[in-house]
Amino acid sequence: MSEGESHILLPIALLNFFILITGRLVCGYSLETDKQLLLNLKSFLEDQNPIDRGFKYTQWNPTDLSPCKWPGISCNTTSNRVTGIDLSDNNLAGKLFDNFSSMTELTSLDLSKNTFSGSFPADLSRCQNLKFFNLSHNIIDGEFNWTGLNKLEVLDLTMNRIRRLTIPESCDNLVVANISSNNFTGEIGRVFDQCWNLKYLDLSCNELTGNLSLRFDKLNMFSASHNQFRGFLPSWIFTQNCSLLVLDLSENLLFGELPTSISSCKELVKLNLWGNNFSGSIPREIGSILSLKELSLGSNSFSSDIPETLSGLSKLVFLDLSKNNFGGEIQEIFGQLTQVRFLMLHGNSYIGGIVSSGIPNLVNLSRLDLSDNHFTGPLPVEISRMKGLEFLILAYNQFRGNIPSEYGDLLKLQALDLSSNRLTGLIPPSFGKLRSLLWLMLANNSLNSIQRKF
Repeated sequence: MSEGESHILLPIALLNFFILITGRLVCGYSLETDKQLLLNLKSFLEDQNPIDRGFKYTQWNPTDLSPCKWPGISCNTTSNRVTGIDLSDNNLAGKLFDNFSSMTELTSLDLSKNTFSGSFPADLSRCQNLKFFNLSHNIIDGEFNWTGLNKLEVLDLTMNRIRRLTIPESCDNLVVANISSNNFTGEIGRVFDQCWNLKYLDLSCNELTGNLSLRFDKLNMFSASHNQFRGFLPSWIFTQNCSLLVLDLSENLLFGELPTSISSCKELVKLNLWGNNFSGSIPREIGSILSLKELSLGSNSFSSDIPETLSGLSKLVFLDLSKNNFGGEIQEIFGQLTQVRFLMLHGNSYIGGIVSSGIPNLVNLSRLDLSDNHFTGPLPVEISRMKGLEFLILAYNQFRGNIPSEYGDLLKLQALDLSSNRLTGLIPPSFGKLRSLLWLMLANNSLNSIQRKF
């Protein structure tokens, strides 16, 4: 063999050796290999679902030249590679496929609304280009380790049985993280502090404990409802740069006064603190959050000093101050809230003031709940002026006497609950005009439905 021939054959031999070792140039990464991997996925799913098979992957035809028109599959026309798999709501069960990472251009994977079970395969954390991952509404358990998914932007794991989450040190691309309705326990700490672009974080319906120590200078939506967080809310979590639109801390074990620094969240639209043990006065500074539409402070221990500043919240639609043990006469501030459409004051200890507070003048009110208080005397006929009412709930009080016939003029009523009072007399014939009525509760009174003639 000549010296020239050896110079040519040596690189070829090295190339063949590389092929044998790595397999990269034999298999390559192409649309054809993506297609073969999808057919492997199809066989895997068919083996696990021999009877009730989904309608998407069963239509994947191996004789097609390209998989890009297969149901649930999307491709990048520039790179000519598979970039998305959507098998959501497809009656799939069994374990997760363990070779998604071989589709190296995969950016979107949606397996939601199925009944996948078992644990996460390690392969998932090697899908390095994955940006969108939705595994919600399955029954996956164990730990989800996504330390290799540095490009992930949207993560949805809601409604599973996951107990632990390990996130990458660098999560700069993450924008949405929903891990609600799982079995997470322990303290959340400042796990997400390095996710600088995180805007939406939902931790609700888990068993998380400890103090809340997140800063709200980058999040737009934060929900930690239905957990076991406890302690005070430190004032520093509401920074001057607070960007929150929605804050839901309902159904926890938080106590103490609500920090006045909440007013730093100038763009807040929804604030839900229902079902904690907050005490002290409702901060008057809340009245400066002019974007506020929903305010839920029910089932706490706030004092009955309702700040007058709430009347300046021109966008406020929903107000819940139920179950705070407010007593005496209903405060006159409520009659000034002409913008409110839903007013919940049930479960307090009010004894009067329905008329004097001005509540019957709230003609825009759609729902009024004054149930489970200590009201006495006749039902206020003035309520009949509230022509926009759709839900009127006055149950579990001590109202006496007849039901005003004028209540039959509330033509938009869909639900009327006067049960568990001391009402007597006839059911007004004017109720026949209530054509929109779907729910009428009059139980536990002393009413007559038929007029007796002697």
